[in-house]
This record gives sequence, C-alpha cells and structure tokens, in this order.
Amino acid sequence: MDISRLLPAQHTIVNLECTSREDAVAQLIKPLVDTGIITDEDEFAADVENREQQVTTVIGNGVAIPHARTKVASRLGLAVGLMKDGSNFQFSDDPEVEPVNLIFLIAIPSFAPASHLPLLQHLAKFVRYEKKVAKLLKSKTPAAASKYLISFKTK
Repeated sequence: MDISRLLPAQHTIVNLECTSREDAVAQLIKPLVDTGIITDEDEFAADVENREQQVTTVIGNGVAIPHARTKVASRLGLAVGLMKDGSNFQFSDDPEVEPVNLIFLIAIPSFAPASHLPLLQHLAKFVRYEKKVAKLLKSKTPAAASKYLISFKTK
C-alpha cells in the first residue's frame, strides 16, 4: 500500500511526550486538524476514547493503533507518534497490557467505514519486523520517520 498521501511529514511527531492516553491522542489529532482531515478535534478525541474503551488498540511489540470511525473526518487520516527517546508509555488502562513507544492514530470517515482496512493490514505487517520498528523509533525528524514508513512496501 502506498501511504505517501496519508503521511506527510507534518503528520509525524518525533519525541512525543505525554502524560495520559488522552494527551497522546490530543497531540496526534492536532496535525489531522491542521491539514483539514479532522473538522472537530473534541468529537474525534471522544470517538477514539469510546473505541479504546471497547478493547485496547495496543497490538504488541510496543505499538498501539488507536482508531475510530467518525463523522468529523473528511477522508482517511493517519498520524504517527514516536515516544521521546523510545521510552515506554502505558497507553492502555489495563496495567497487564504492555506499554508502547509507537502510536499510529487512524481517522476513519463514517461515509467509508472500511477504508482503513488496507492501512491496518499494512501497518500490522510493518510492526511484525522488530528491526524496522526499532529503526523507525531512532528517527530524528518527522520527515525521516515519514520517509521511512512510506518506503516500507508489502507484497
């Protein structure tokens, strides 16, 4: 999948520092608002939190993929957060769920409820490669992180 349209450099936050899941999501929503993909920051944050309350989106290997279908998304959107210094962050409310150091936030427009499935599949394939995740986490700039993710090709 070609994710270049979904992941301009400004949708990537390197050295993300947050105090809670809500804080992390709020910081990752900002680039989607700034580029016009999300039209109501608070409503999308509530949609993501409601989805997270159903079941955690922590998928393992230090990765979370919070996502939500929402009427405030103008199109499919992706934002990426790399925790500062690769530090671990407890994204889930369940202390038994491993902490994360990489977050992919996906905005799914309600008018295209399955539009995110190829993206989820693509990201799931990427995170299976621990060395690739480790290299991504060492990115120094948003542009470098974005370019590295875009360069990942699946068969």
